[in-house]
Amino acid sequence: MSRIINIATAVPEYRHDQSKIAEFMSHIYQEESGEDNIDRKIKLLYERSGIKTRYSVLPDFSCDKDERKFMPKDAKSQPWPEVQDRMDYYNKSAIGLAKESLMRSLASNVSKNQITHLITVSCTGMSAPGIDIELIEALDLNSNIDRTSVNFMGCYAAIHGLKQADYICRADKDAVVALVCVEICTLHFQNSMDKDHQTANMIFADGAASCLIIGDDVNAGNSRALHINGFYSDLAFEGKSDMAWNITSKGFQMVLSSHIPDLIKADIKKLVNAALDKFNLNQNSINHWAVHPGGKKILEVISSELELDQGELESSYNILKNYGNMSSSTILYVLKDIFENKSELGDKSFGVAFGPGLTLESMILTHV
Repeated sequence: MSRIINIATAVPEYRHDQSKIAEFMSHIYQEESGEDNIDRKIKLLYERSGIKTRYSVLPDFSCDKDERKFMPKDAKSQPWPEVQDRMDYYNKSAIGLAKESLMRSLASNVSKNQITHLITVSCTGMSAPGIDIELIEALDLNSNIDRTSVNFMGCYAAIHGLKQADYICRADKDAVVALVCVEICTLHFQNSMDKDHQTANMIFADGAASCLIIGDDVNAGNSRALHINGFYSDLAFEGKSDMAWNITSKGFQMVLSSHIPDLIKADIKKLVNAALDKFNLNQNSINHWAVHPGGKKILEVISSELELDQGELESSYNILKNYGNMSSSTILYVLKDIFENKSELGDKSFGVAFGPGLTLESMILTHV
């Protein structure tokens, strides 16, 4: 059976209060639109977001104008960053976070020389050679490691990466798969007053997360682990145009409509029941819920539809509050909190995340 061990995370050096980001965006919107009272509207929206702090590779959101490293010091007279500017910054900042999170997942029970496969996940930047090759070189990993890149899938991509790792470990019981998710979302903030862009600016953040997935014959000592029972995914095609991630000359632009919570509300119960039926389980079999915190409203809808008790989504709410939405990395932050602070031997966790499609991806794990 495949097992997940050593979940580790890493965040950039700049930690921003949500209130400071609200001030930054208010000034940008004011310069762009000239609309009066925009600061009051933005402040109210950000206060209701459920987010207290976010991390970024950029100091720009909390510093004086003259100290900004990437965003224009004067939005009226200076151009907003283009896609090449954003990719250049991604390429120089993503590798550090990815390296830090992977190093933290390599504990004494598994060495870097044991890694047989590397799966890298990101939707906020792409290049060739990519993060996978950069990591192998930076950490002096075996150059003959099998590599897989999961690109541009969005917030559910970590679960998809775990699924690929599970396939590998079931086929090769000696496999040690390193999964590395790294997202630099704040590079793609837009100065547009479009509601989708405003929502993306309000919730997304930067972060990385890694873990190891090992096959049956790998000796990891007495490590606590999560056995992978399996996966289930589905598509809600009616939401295809409501969540998307498009590359434009101005960067990667998010489509994130206000209908997403309603779409998830309509499908989440069906998805959960289908996943549980696949493994002959029911909702009472689940001890912990690792839900991707795509936003406060999404968590509220899921809690209501699944009739969860107060506190059952505590880890998801806490990650949203302290980190925001870090796209694919986020679900591993939630899983790490549950695994290290709440889960006991034999407990089952149900993980679920969402992304463009509208894709609903889920997994069931058992603490062993």
